[in-house]
Amino acid sequence: MRLRAFRPGAFDYRLTKRFVDTPVADEESAVDWLARTADSDEECLAVNDISSWNLDLATEVARLVAELIADGTHELPSGTDVYTFVAHSGWTPFGIHKDSEPSLIFHLGPSPKEVWVWHDNPFDASAITPNPSFGRITFDVEEHLASAERHLLQPGDFLCIPQDTYHVFRNLGPSTFLGLTVYPVRARPLITEALWRAAHPAEPLAAYPAADQVTDRARRILTDDTAGTSLADRVAHEIALGQLRLRTNGYLSRPHQAALPRTAPHPHASLRWARPGVVTAAPHHGGTTLVARGRTLIVPGPDPTDFTDLEKATASDSPFTLDELTAVLPKGLAPERREEIALSLCGVGAVVAP
Repeated sequence: MRLRAFRPGAFDYRLTKRFVDTPVADEESAVDWLARTADSDEECLAVNDISSWNLDLATEVARLVAELIADGTHELPSGTDVYTFVAHSGWTPFGIHKDSEPSLIFHLGPSPKEVWVWHDNPFDASAITPNPSFGRITFDVEEHLASAERHLLQPGDFLCIPQDTYHVFRNLGPSTFLGLTVYPVRARPLITEALWRAAHPAEPLAAYPAADQVTDRARRILTDDTAGTSLADRVAHEIALGQLRLRTNGYLSRPHQAALPRTAPHPHASLRWARPGVVTAAPHHGGTTLVARGRTLIVPGPDPTDFTDLEKATASDSPFTLDELTAVLPKGLAPERREEIALSLCGVGAVVAP
């Protein structure tokens, strides 16, 4: 989770620390928490990656994401971010800005919110300031409003702002919106991370190595033929595993440990799958990698096909017990190992209480 507090035109470090140190009270709304913690009604709060902290919210957002990819023509190989913006009054603290990805805005209220969108870029270089987080911004808001398209968002309204489209919000009272960022594919980091995982470098480099040491490390990684599988196949396997981690959690960040259950369910408690396809099996040397809600579990021995009954079971919305979950695991595993895997699926949030 990334929490940031702003005052008009600036990031506020002290206020951010105050929010970190001030828990939300029981039954307290986000706007009430803001009012209790902030110094004035001009300050606001942005929180990213909130779905990883609440399983119910993650379930709802995963349903929305599923609708975006339901036609099967594309996926979200770089995932998503679910965030919220809580404010009382005033303009977006970082002015008119644009984002490098589309923004899907679900306005929650209770007060309405105005938003201006510039589908054509009306700004020349003299009016725009480069910004590392928001590309280019301007705080000369009011003089540009006449050239924008204005929307008034009421609680329950939805607005999609295309990527690289300038926009600015104005709060007309205490309000919160839920935002969904759908990241365009980031091919370079995806491939680089998969290459590093596939290469399994033996030891880290020194903090400040000579340049030729880095070159030598790259050469050894790319020419290593000691493994039984080619580097290209290992990289492809790591990319595929990364995509399975995303798919099994609905293309959201995997749940934070604090959001997961801390105790094992009772053997006869009623359980259900968090979502269809929340568990899948992939090959692993001498066994299977179970991918469950963004996390992996290595199971030596059985092949992925031995987990077909488990994969099929996740498509059902019928409740089941821990004993029934254990029963669909491969019979070739020892009973205590099957119970251990079933409990692990509960522990990572793949299995939840109804």
